[in-house]
Amino acid sequence: MFILVTVWTATTFFASGCGKTEDDNLVAAAILLSQNSTTSTSCSGSGTCKMFVTNANATLTAGISGLDSQCSSDANKPSGGGTYKAMVADGTNRIACTTANCSGGTSEHTNWVLKPSKEYRRADGSTVIGTTTANGVFSFPLTAAIQTTVVDTNSTVTGLENNWTSSTNDCTNFSVSGASTSNGLHDSTSNNLLSVGPSGCGNTMKIICVEQ
Repeated sequence: MFILVTVWTATTFFASGCGKTEDDNLVAAAILLSQNSTTSTSCSGSGTCKMFVTNANATLTAGISGLDSQCSSDANKPSGGGTYKAMVADGTNRIACTTANCSGGTSEHTNWVLKPSKEYRRADGSTVIGTTTANGVFSFPLTAAIQTTVVDTNSTVTGLENNWTSSTNDCTNFSVSGASTSNGLHDSTSNNLLSVGPSGCGNTMKIICVEQ
């Protein structure tokens, strides 16, 4: 109903104020409506999505939502908008797979951040990282590392085992700094991207962020 009112108002304005023909009025109204409508920034309908690694160090005690928020506000987030979430798992609030490499399909996902059969690229929009399987995870090796230059460390928090299942090491659902979490290497094209073992939750790590 709101959209219909907007179109009528724009058409009336152009008809009375500018002396345009009826066809011109309709075209002008459509352009105005398009410019003022809310445009989806999801990459679901596009051919590719982007990934990046945060410039800031991860804060590992604010839960999954806190890690997502860091992705949204980080200096390395690509320009052009879009929603980004953290490629992490805690076995409860975000799960990639409950079996190795999601042998049961995408039904194993809980609030997962990768889309099935989707090409992912670096923040530059041109360097291809890889294409996910129909099960919504990457097979290895990747075409290219997610990122090769990050300040301080190449360690990234994941909470994952190297087969996409959730690790028992996840900073206690990312709430306790004295615990440990599984971490990977953002500059790796192998499954070391997911896990090279546990690390203390007080250690310096980055976050892999995925466009939604």
